[in-house]
Amino acid sequence: MSLVTFPSPLERLQGAQFVNIFEHATGARTWSRPVADAEDLLLMSQRIIGQTEAQRIFAREATRQGIPDQLPKATPDFVARLERELGGSVGAATAHAMIGQLTGGSGVSVEDLIAVADEAAQILEYSNRLEAKSAEQEATARALRDANAKLTALSIQKDAFLSQISHELRTPMTSIRSFSEILRDDDLTGEDRNRYAGIILDESIRLSRLLDDLLDLSVLENGQVVLRPQTGRLSALLDRAIAAAGLHERNLTIQRDRDAEDIEITADLDRLVQVFINLISNAAKYCDAKKPALTIRVSRTKGQHRIDFLDNGIGIAAQNQELIFEKFSRLADESKAGGAGLGLAICREIMHRLQGDITYLRGTSGTAFRVTLPVMSAPVVS
Repeated sequence: MSLVTFPSPLERLQGAQFVNIFEHATGARTWSRPVADAEDLLLMSQRIIGQTEAQRIFAREATRQGIPDQLPKATPDFVARLERELGGSVGAATAHAMIGQLTGGSGVSVEDLIAVADEAAQILEYSNRLEAKSAEQEATARALRDANAKLTALSIQKDAFLSQISHELRTPMTSIRSFSEILRDDDLTGEDRNRYAGIILDESIRLSRLLDDLLDLSVLENGQVVLRPQTGRLSALLDRAIAAAGLHERNLTIQRDRDAEDIEITADLDRLVQVFINLISNAAKYCDAKKPALTIRVSRTKGQHRIDFLDNGIGIAAQNQELIFEKFSRLADESKAGGAGLGLAICREIMHRLQGDITYLRGTSGTAFRVTLPVMSAPVVS
């Protein structure tokens, strides 16, 4: 096989340990005699630095020697210049040793081999660092893309919120103004006067509720809320929440296990009921099943109380599950929503202040939220 195949530069270098075993390179690395074949030098150069770059170097040297369109002569000056070019890719020691075997102008000493090994190790180490850096940059770029996508979605939601909040504020204000003018200017019967006054009252309450939500969220986010720890029965808290959720106007069936709910909870109970009211009200508004039902399931694990709220609707789309707890987000079609998309954001802030959490449960049928609280642990007053 050695007679029918051309040895690679590395094979030539390895073979030199046996052929030139008594020759050693001492003194300065210079080339004194042009023994090499230009074709061999070109072939080796192409393998190291690529065909295009190697041919460019040889064409430039041929022009310098006055023999364009031909291979240049392997003069000592050209061999030295070629060694420097190759040294930028494989290291000076490696380039000198490889060219030395082709030209026959230099043996390979132990010092040469050590230098070649050192350069190979350095190149390998540098390559490994580049790979690690590349992987790190790719991870950073991926994280930045994810963050940018979320920021874009939040920006869109914020724009939608500004539009929605303007509408939510303008509508009750317009009603209050219009019916106030009617009451002032028109001669109305007692029945009409009472009806218009009732509309003004309802719109005022609606406006106050919206402003309260905005103020409440701002206070919670800034840590200015003062919590009032109390101890109460979970079943009683859920009774309060269901009564306040206004379910008499909704066709929602609630399924509970009162034995599991017979536990004591230590927290700011009013704030906790506020979270329960929001989750029950959302189920009543958005559950689109023919017979809407909400199951409240209570369990305890790892020092925590878990209160799950699961309805039998179609659930929340996967692309929206990461955003539902953000400010200004809307759970469903705007035509169904009565607020400005602040409810779940307020719930999250409350639960964090209570040293608990609220999460969306994936992989369940319908919409499912989990509220967690530490067992018999009073929250930090802030």
